[in-house]
Amino acid sequence: MHQPLPLKMPPVSRWQAIGVRSENMKTLTRLVIVASLIVATGHSDAKPLDAQPLVEIAKRHQLPMPSNDARLVLAHTKGRMVLGNQSTSRDPGIYSPAYLLKQDPDGSIQILRGTELETLGEQHNQEPLWRPFSAAEVTPRLGGHVSDFSRLSAFVCAVQTAARGDTDAAKAIWLRFSGARWWSDGPPNEDISTQLGDQGVLLGRCIFDHLRAALLKTGNDRNDTHTRMSALLKEFPQLNAGWRRELFEDLTTTVNAAPPKAGSVEALLLDWASRPSEMRHLGMYDEHTQIADAPAREILAHGLAAAPDLIALLNDRRVTAHEQLAFMQAPARIKRVGELARQLVREIAGDQASFPSNGDDKAAILAWWTKAQTRDESAVLLEGIFKREGKKIVGVNEGPVRIVAKKFPEKLPALCEEFSARGTPDAQPFALAEALAESTLPQETRVQVLSKFAQRGSLEHKCCVLQNLAKLDQRACTALLLPILGQFPRDATGPYWTCPEAQFTHVVVEIEDDKVWRVYLETAKRSSIGLRMEMMNPLDYSYIGKKNLVRRLAFLAAFLDDKAVRKMSGENGQFQGPCAGFTIPRLAVRDLATMQLASLLGMKEAPDEFWTSDQWRELRHEVAKHLKDQKLPEL
Repeated sequence: MHQPLPLKMPPVSRWQAIGVRSENMKTLTRLVIVASLIVATGHSDAKPLDAQPLVEIAKRHQLPMPSNDARLVLAHTKGRMVLGNQSTSRDPGIYSPAYLLKQDPDGSIQILRGTELETLGEQHNQEPLWRPFSAAEVTPRLGGHVSDFSRLSAFVCAVQTAARGDTDAAKAIWLRFSGARWWSDGPPNEDISTQLGDQGVLLGRCIFDHLRAALLKTGNDRNDTHTRMSALLKEFPQLNAGWRRELFEDLTTTVNAAPPKAGSVEALLLDWASRPSEMRHLGMYDEHTQIADAPAREILAHGLAAAPDLIALLNDRRVTAHEQLAFMQAPARIKRVGELARQLVREIAGDQASFPSNGDDKAAILAWWTKAQTRDESAVLLEGIFKREGKKIVGVNEGPVRIVAKKFPEKLPALCEEFSARGTPDAQPFALAEALAESTLPQETRVQVLSKFAQRGSLEHKCCVLQNLAKLDQRACTALLLPILGQFPRDATGPYWTCPEAQFTHVVVEIEDDKVWRVYLETAKRSSIGLRMEMMNPLDYSYIGKKNLVRRLAFLAAFLDDKAVRKMSGENGQFQGPCAGFTIPRLAVRDLATMQLASLLGMKEAPDEFWTSDQWRELRHEVAKHLKDQKLPEL
């Protein structure tokens, strides 16, 4: 279902591996805006706002409108303008015009930004989530924020504001919008400046994009969306070109298609196609993906029997609720049913090395299927389980190994032995160990095979297997884990964020035994500062939930007096990549522990690299007060 990241991954899901601490992920995805935002240049073809015709278009095509009591504000975009090195103040936050619909008791707000509803939660670097509206330009160093009108959502806001009768504010928004150098929410391959001369068409494209976005939402009525899109294109035929024309034609095919046979592979595929999800990775088994991807897993459980129906759908152009996110200069696009069929065929085949990676793979898929039909199903699936380079195993394909676990579980022990014999040191047997742990083999057999598997191979291999054994039999896992921790190296040999030593935290969090936690704490304390911090890092990962919460709190609390400071600069060797606390280059161990404790305790502080020693001291004090209410074990 996915292309593996071109990096050595720790023995957890690829998304956990990148670091799912909320602060890190939010910082990693923030929009970095250059200072040209505050410089207006104007465009020769931009005309004054002609409000009334735009308001009539908005009414005809049901442009989302704010409620009568909604307030026009500048709402935080979760972005920051980078102005260079600053020693006394953080980079200013970026705000854009929107309507404030609701403020909740927890501090979050609901806004209408352009055509889309948004909820803004945690405060961004202690900045307010919204500010009073002003169309005036702000000098960042003096005003502490930047107002960003270079967005299509700002133009929509101008129309919404005109519809409420506030033409002066509407014209002020348009003046800022039309004077921008570039537009941050415009498709990378479209020049919005060429559309400024026809405000009606510009609004029409915003409405079309809103209808497109609706196709990706749960409960969308595609017939209604198709009707509205058809009316829009009749009024603005200029929009009926390129990807918009293609999308409308494929949506027409979708609404006119005959319903599938109940219980068929096609019915399951269409069910999956109608379920929106931000990330599609069938190896993830959190509650959300279990529900969203259940039809796809049911198809995979059919094994080779599903292949003919999937292959028959490879060219199907019906629209789905799955989106291929924008990358570099390639804009985001809605996937078609044929693409999902292709994903599942490749998942079943497993070894994707024989399939082209550019999407032009139908001939290769047909060749694989022609050969597969002449062979035993188990042989075909077994052949696709391992990713190989010559005689070496470099990875495991999740699709076929999960099918084998359901249909031919007796084959799994031999696969474990083959992996141990041929797997490269950094190859990860996680999917194989997980499939074995969840198979229908007797529990005694699963524990025995995993226990033997965990005693072979590299530290990476052992960590992957023990993480799954811990979920099956904590006692058996503990017996194998403690001797490994007793011989743990003081430092990692490679980058910290992917080192197998630190990933043993994912094993420990599964074990409810104070002795194991004590030993792991002793191991962390004698480790290098980089490894120590990386071992601490996963303890507030969201996938863990509430499991072993008090032990995690006690573990982190043991480092509140650790004043050792980690300093990052340049490539910095082992600190490359998103290592623990990577958004703060100079970070003390006790401050990392404080950040994580604050997160686990539900505190909303969001420290950054500009925090002063007084701010850190105050947060440590508040964390210590909260810890007094917890009954922590003695580690």
